[in-house]
Amino acid sequence: MTGSSIDHPEDALVRTWYGRKLRVIIAVAAAFLATGVFLLWGPIGLGNGPLSAGVGYGASEAHAGSPVGLFIAIYNSGSSAVVDGLDLISGTSYPGPRVLGLEALSSGACIGFWPVRQAARGFVLVGCGGTDAGPLVGHAVGPTHQVSPGFPSAVELAAPSPGSCWIITKVVVHYHTGIRHYTDTEPTQLVVCADSVLLSAALKAAGSAS
Repeated sequence: MTGSSIDHPEDALVRTWYGRKLRVIIAVAAAFLATGVFLLWGPIGLGNGPLSAGVGYGASEAHAGSPVGLFIAIYNSGSSAVVDGLDLISGTSYPGPRVLGLEALSSGACIGFWPVRQAARGFVLVGCGGTDAGPLVGHAVGPTHQVSPGFPSAVELAAPSPGSCWIITKVVVHYHTGIRHYTDTEPTQLVVCADSVLLSAALKAAGSAS
């Protein structure tokens, strides 16, 4: 007579426990794999990416009343990238500037602050060269050579209020290449005060910012 085997209750519990553990391990492994694929090919890029803004210098100016322009050279070591936005971070107890406009320029290679002249579609920097080439946001930046002056762009900034200053210690450029989005952060020390007597304290604060 052939009999059927009967599992011991403890053996059945062990198999059930191992089965559940195996399913958990498979689920965790799949999650890690999906995360790796997302980071490698997904919409969030790792690091600063191929774009960098050429603002790694210090500049200061006493300026009141009318807006002031800042030239920003953008370098691209990869394929075409599209600018999504730009943030100017103070990093000090002083406020950052109020951004009035972001424009791509046809040409130019300048450092520091420049007077602003309104153009038909936006603005240009007086004395810096180049005509307005349209809004910077949404503009495609092609690859640039290391020895090139970079892709010319500019930001129009409101002058500081009377008796005050504003400071920029970080320029942050948001952009994407294909479906991958990046954020490039460049340190700098840029100071504009409504009065020259305020510059010394503001420069000290900018130099102490992390």
